[in-house]
Amino acid sequence: MRKVLLRWKITSLGHSKEIAQIMEMTERIEVLGHLSIGKQGVTQLVEVKMHDGHELHELSQLDSFEVLEKHEEDENGILASILCTHPLAKMAIELSNIHVYPPYGIDSKRGLELRMSGLSDSIRRFVGLIRAVMPPDSISVQAIKSGNNKGWLDFLTPKQKEVLALAVRRGYYEDGSEVTLKHLADEMGIARSTLGEHLKRVEVEIMTRVGEELI
Repeated sequence: MRKVLLRWKITSLGHSKEIAQIMEMTERIEVLGHLSIGKQGVTQLVEVKMHDGHELHELSQLDSFEVLEKHEEDENGILASILCTHPLAKMAIELSNIHVYPPYGIDSKRGLELRMSGLSDSIRRFVGLIRAVMPPDSISVQAIKSGNNKGWLDFLTPKQKEVLALAVRRGYYEDGSEVTLKHLADEMGIARSTLGEHLKRVEVEIMTRVGEELI
């Protein structure tokens, strides 16, 4: 098994016409979760921060994106469901034995980071295809060693670790706790649904890693 971290600088992302168009419309677009996967592409739950003068529906004008539903909006951005048919998303579907970890997305300052894990041969094929479509600036590959009971930490993003740490500190997981997702979201200054999706992904990743060690 291998885990891979791919990074693109913002200057590198601009070489893709469609991504350049996304960057013109949005300050950032972050995929919080995969709602469904089909032959057409991936239905994603995203949080989008549009540039002034641009509207969410403009993303549907792009070849690889279709806005399905707008869920809510606040000062942090818009929470929406989007169908993504971009070649990178379709490659992840077509290749088995690979798992891509949300959250990920395009930020006008930080660029893009993409985390994935899978069988070594499948990872090599996928990385080879990505290099042909949109060469990353850096690729970090690490073997997943069995018996490392803290290995799940490496699968969490900085934001996921921050959300989990806050939930634990505030006693969210304690029996009889009166701490709610809204309490945590208000403290972090983000939407309740956004924090809830981050926490859900944390729980899935941790339980998946623990389950793998038990098998």
